[in-house]
Amino acid sequence: MLLAAFLVSCDLFLDLIDLEGEQFYAQNLKTNMAYTLRAKKLAEGEKCVIWAENGSGVDEKKAKEIAAKYDADIRPKIVGAFGMKDITNGGRKFDDILDYANQLAGKEDKKLTILLLDIKDNFNYPSNSSYVAGYFYSGNFYKKDQVAYSNECDMIYLDTYPSLDSKLVETEQTFATFAHELQHLINYATTTLKRKDSNGRLVPMDTWIDEGLSSQAEQIYLEKNLKDKCEQFSKDRYGTIAKGNNFFVWDNHTEESMAILDEYSTVYLFFRWLYLQADNNLKSSIFLDIETSSLSDHRVITNAAAKINSNWNDWETVLRNWLAANYYPANPVYGYKGDSYFQENIKVNPIKTPTNNISLAPGEGVYSRINNSFPTPSSSGNIRYAGLPVGSSGIVTQGSVNSGVLLTYNANTNNSKSTRPETGTLTGVAASVSSAGSQTADSQSRMVIEDEQAHTRPYVIDARDFNSGGILGRDK
Repeated sequence: MLLAAFLVSCDLFLDLIDLEGEQFYAQNLKTNMAYTLRAKKLAEGEKCVIWAENGSGVDEKKAKEIAAKYDADIRPKIVGAFGMKDITNGGRKFDDILDYANQLAGKEDKKLTILLLDIKDNFNYPSNSSYVAGYFYSGNFYKKDQVAYSNECDMIYLDTYPSLDSKLVETEQTFATFAHELQHLINYATTTLKRKDSNGRLVPMDTWIDEGLSSQAEQIYLEKNLKDKCEQFSKDRYGTIAKGNNFFVWDNHTEESMAILDEYSTVYLFFRWLYLQADNNLKSSIFLDIETSSLSDHRVITNAAAKINSNWNDWETVLRNWLAANYYPANPVYGYKGDSYFQENIKVNPIKTPTNNISLAPGEGVYSRINNSFPTPSSSGNIRYAGLPVGSSGIVTQGSVNSGVLLTYNANTNNSKSTRPETGTLTGVAASVSSAGSQTADSQSRMVIEDEQAHTRPYVIDARDFNSGGILGRDK
């Protein structure tokens, strides 16, 4: 009887501990359902407040470390690259976009709410190595009578496991995710100022542009290239990039569950290429110009590209030149200017199956090998062609090409998932096994081992792509 009473008392004690702190809403990404949790305030910085979910294991020291990192490093870098300054709205003045976002959410402390929690995803290391490292939810900017699961504050959710487990994930990767999500918050706040339709409704940026900017937020925070994205592109482990899959129609290759990784690798490379193509004067403002545009689709990018080169004022030209850059990464005109890592490591994967045509969604482009003289086909519908000769600095749009690859791409600017693909012509020549490089048997074996390890190491999946619904919708 005494033992039973002791056990009941322990359970009651644990329940009381769980009820301590403030209540927050979060999303269970496995069920697409909202739930509530309790969290305690562990640290407060100059520009942030850190809350940790009860039972998360996060202590005050770790919370203070995150607050200091945000105040001194993450916030200045990301606001510096993407954030409007000296904002006046509704008769009020704000130092920058995050101070405005704070007021937009009904707060007045100029401090971002950061909730540390074990995000409910399917992570189960090592059998399931994908995890959501953090997310942003725009519903938190609204009152509860407008959005049922609003926390009524400007807020970022940051994962604690595995994100804060240094044995599984590098701390800098977790902070890079923080930078990624902070750009999403800035993008949403900027939309409320810049992008509305004639009825005053918000017009959010296309997913690929928002994600492209967030990919560069990671680069800017880390101050180094995201080599894993380059490797994902060049190795094309799932074979979907070779078939044309990229960022423009986001998450449209559902036949392969891991094809979503193509979107993140290609959008990162595209935005990095655009930045490298810009001269030094443009580099300092290119992402801010994109972020603060009143437009929300491909025209945001063509406007930025036209400042780099006046002839790059349409999507067809920009897309073609980027696709050519991936074949000619070291080319002084089209390539990844000034970045030796990309110049040496980006490799395209031509079509391996000998076929004469392929179905391409808007924005998709593929390469097929040319063995002998091959006449560049004429445009048809939205399908465009370009010959990319070996060792050449020129793109051939008319006439025959004797070597290299034929680039076939869909220049349609309507990137809705409902837009029908179009059929393009290929050379009918399969890529040879040796075309990807001259690896020896030993080096090929090492690549296989590395690929297998890549499947078992924890890797980040954006909450946007973890599920297609739930309370988060598209605003992650």
